[in-house]
Amino acid sequence: MKIDIFYHDKFKFSFEKDLSAIYLDRLKSIPKSIISSINCKKINTKELTKIITESHKKSFLIFLDEKGENLSSTNLSELIFTKVDKNLIFFIGSTDGFNHEILKYADLALSLGKMTFTHSFALIILLEQIYRSATIKMNHPYHRE
Repeated sequence: MKIDIFYHDKFKFSFEKDLSAIYLDRLKSIPKSIISSINCKKINTKELTKIITESHKKSFLIFLDEKGENLSSTNLSELIFTKVDKNLIFFIGSTDGFNHEILKYADLALSLGKMTFTHSFALIILLEQIYRSATIKMNHPYHRE
C-alpha cells in the first residue's frame, strides 16, 4: 500500500521538522509488503484541487477535519490495513480547514481529537499514528492495549 500525506502549512520550528522526519524514517523501515511507500509534501490550494480530481476514484481520500470521525489507534490500523484496498491519501488543511466542496470528495473525514493542534503537530501525530497502525498490523510491541 502506498500512502501520501499532503499538508498546507510550513514548519515553524526545526524540532517539528526533525520529529516528523524521525517518524517518516521509521515508516520507511516498515516492510514493503505492509507499506510500499510513504511520502509527505507541502502543497497549495491549486495543487490540492488537482490531486483530488486526479485521484478521488483510484485512492482512498482521508481529510483531517475537527468535525471528522474519531478512531482509536486499533480502528485506524484496521481501516488502513484491512478495510481499504486502495492507496491512501491524507490531507491536512490550511488554518481555515477545508471548504464543504472539497470535503465532498472525502472517503473519510478524520479527527485527531477534540483539541486543536497546529498543522505541523497534526502531521507529526498523523505520522506517529500511521507508524503505530503498522506496528499493530505486525504485532510489534510498540503499541500496548
